[in-house]
Amino acid sequence: MNLPIDQQIDAAHSAAERIEQEARQIEARIVKAGGVPPTRPYGRPVSGGAIAQNLTLKSLLQRRDPALAAYLGCGSDLQRREAEERAAREMQAQALAMQTDRLRQVNTASARYREQMNLQGRNAITGRRYGQ
Repeated sequence: MNLPIDQQIDAAHSAAERIEQEARQIEARIVKAGGVPPTRPYGRPVSGGAIAQNLTLKSLLQRRDPALAAYLGCGSDLQRREAEERAAREMQAQALAMQTDRLRQVNTASARYREQMNLQGRNAITGRRYGQ
């Protein structure tokens, strides 16, 4: 069933307009992320391949708009890796804090022991009385 040429032209124009609107929204989101969208002809979608070749734009989108990067086919697990590294650093900081607290307790106990030995007139290392 062939459509008259006027209807075919109108259908092609409306399809190009729809693609153009979508492409402009994507370009606006790229600009919002701080990048410069790649050039493209009217009525063509934004090419994920062109973005993948532009390492600066690709890494910028992966950092600032990972959803758009995934939509355009150049996403990565960068956000997930950074979250895992951040969690590992926090766990390491907690472990250091616990170790520091344990050392503080040991030092406090040692100071108390030395003070007690000194009050008793004993050498803290040998345990013998002074003057003997």
